[in-house]
Amino acid sequence: MSEHWQGTLQQIWICAERGGTPAATEQAQAVAGTGLRGDRYFSPSLQRDPARQVTLIASEVLDEVALHHKIDLRDGRHRRQLVVNGVPLNDLVGQEFLVGSVRLKGVELCEPCSRMARLSGEKNAIKAFVHRGGLNAEILIGGDLSPGTTILPVPPLQGRLPL
Repeated sequence: MSEHWQGTLQQIWICAERGGTPAATEQAQAVAGTGLRGDRYFSPSLQRDPARQVTLIASEVLDEVALHHKIDLRDGRHRRQLVVNGVPLNDLVGQEFLVGSVRLKGVELCEPCSRMARLSGEKNAIKAFVHRGGLNAEILIGGDLSPGTTILPVPPLQGRLPL
């Protein structure tokens, strides 16, 4: 993975209840080990399931799917919380990265599911988003998020760790 990239947080989508309609917001609080305050997945119990704390999707993928597959989920129907630009999400599984001062760790790819297809009303969404449906991430260090925030990789430690 290249460590020489820089991205931007473009949008934040919060959905207060399971199956509800996501709403765009200009600010969200990321709580370490828990999730985004006010979101349906915000729960201390998620400390046992870090893959459900926060989800990200690339705006480039949303634009490409809208153009080439005629499936437009850019209005939050993608069911991901953070829309980013310029971030190699598929390369971040197992990697740490910063969204402003918030430190995240990629856990696994967020593959499209039948729930997303059903709630979006787009039956072909699963096929269109396979292997590019985003990233599930763990919140290691919390803080405030807002659109326009810079996203950067955390470089791996070089050499041996001190004893």
